[in-house]
Amino acid sequence: MARLAAAGERFAIVAGASSGSVCSAVTVAGLAARGPEFARALAGAPIFSRRYLATERSPFGMRLILETTLRENLPEALLHDTEAELLVSTTHAGAFARRMMPQRWHSLFPAGGKEEPLVVHSNRERRDLHEVLLASCYIPILHAGFPKLNGALHVDGALADNTLLDALAARGATDITVVTPFVQGHVAASMFTDEAPLRPRKGVRYRVLSPERPLSIGRFDLAPDRIEEALGMPHVETIIEPA
Repeated sequence: MARLAAAGERFAIVAGASSGSVCSAVTVAGLAARGPEFARALAGAPIFSRRYLATERSPFGMRLILETTLRENLPEALLHDTEAELLVSTTHAGAFARRMMPQRWHSLFPAGGKEEPLVVHSNRERRDLHEVLLASCYIPILHAGFPKLNGALHVDGALADNTLLDALAARGATDITVVTPFVQGHVAASMFTDEAPLRPRKGVRYRVLSPERPLSIGRFDLAPDRIEEALGMPHVETIIEPA
């Protein structure tokens, strides 16, 4: 996103799930040029440590690391009244559990009338955007606490939708730039699906930006050398014309 900002590119809507939601928020706030700086600041931070027990009541520190990064580098005020709209996905935990579990267990997972696990939040409608971002990145056990939005537990947005392509198309987007960490322009539709090429969509042109070579960095990986490799990796552009 820093490269696109340096090239003068602007977007009407920027959307993301999980860690992509943070990249999207940084971009909408006008801070894309500083994105690599934020990533480098995380390098080497321990995800697992006994020191987190005092404040997190958990040996895992991802929630604290992310919350501190947002507070110090991405003031929530910068996410309000922005030129571009920000869309962030979260997964309604109750609705997701009901979909995954046998019907006889549904009473254990209240959905509050919510049938679809996917929830798409817009900065045109919400003001508690740090909370939305924390929820979009939340994975039980690895993150302490229980993020609630409107009184309901929400978890990582990638469980329900890792791309938000349907949400963008529903808003009338006809030219969508997709940034993916997978080579050959492949994307993962959700956390538990394998990456695959994007299929052409009627009336929508995709521009897919992907790494030139496979990245060695993994999930929850803050190793300095692998962060640096990811930041410096050249990218490849693939165009997918409308169906």
